[in-house]
Amino acid sequence: MRKAVSPVIATLLLILIAVAAAVLVYVWVTGYASSVTTAGTPELQERIKIDAVSVVDTDEVKVYVRNIGDVNVKVTDIYIIEAASSTVIGHLSTSADLTVGNVQEFDITLETSLMEGKTYIAKAVTESGVEAAMSFSFSE
Repeated sequence: MRKAVSPVIATLLLILIAVAAAVLVYVWVTGYASSVTTAGTPELQERIKIDAVSVVDTDEVKVYVRNIGDVNVKVTDIYIIEAASSTVIGHLSTSADLTVGNVQEFDITLETSLMEGKTYIAKAVTESGVEAAMSFSFSE
């Protein structure tokens, strides 16, 4: 004759399983809620965009940066990078304040002349580390 599990032990096992499942759901929901709350901080509302890159000469480039975020930003660095080798060929260190919705022009003098047909990347960085990039190529 086989003995069955007593009803008391079966009930305790079901309660234990239900409590464990509730704890797992609670941990998952609180982790998700904290990640959503973190996304609302001002640092994450900071956004910039490079509207255009204008080649003035083979050794001078103008980069137009727009603030598309919800807060004012401070642009600290503009880079011109040769895409194939990832070499920085131009850098401008600045502390330009950029208000919401506005565009600012930055003039960068290059260390190496642009070569026709090569692809380059213009990159802007804010004080808090937000970046924007745009690729362009030079043709005479």
